[in-house]
Amino acid sequence: MRPYLFYAIILLALAVSLPAWAGGDEAIFVQKCGSCHTKGGDASPVNPADKAGVVWKKYFKRGRHPGDLSTSINEGEMSSILGYLQEHAADSDHPVAAAIPK
Repeated sequence: MRPYLFYAIILLALAVSLPAWAGGDEAIFVQKCGSCHTKGGDASPVNPADKAGVVWKKYFKRGRHPGDLSTSINEGEMSSILGYLQEHAADSDHPVAAAIPK
């Protein structure tokens, strides 16, 4: 294998996994939810630590969110958002009290 090809493969692998290192779930959460869930926005701010992880899961599974998320958030993004909320929920090892900046 030629050395430049080896380095190209390594760089490609790093580029694909970079969003996970850069807090990909948090970035998606802030991008997709932050437009409404900010102080002075259309909806009240969301703090992941307001609920336990299982409660977040039930909240979305039961369709409790007042707006239709299917028009602005795809399935993969929803999975990332839910993962972020559960990872930083009240019963997690890393609860977050304020996730979306004011």
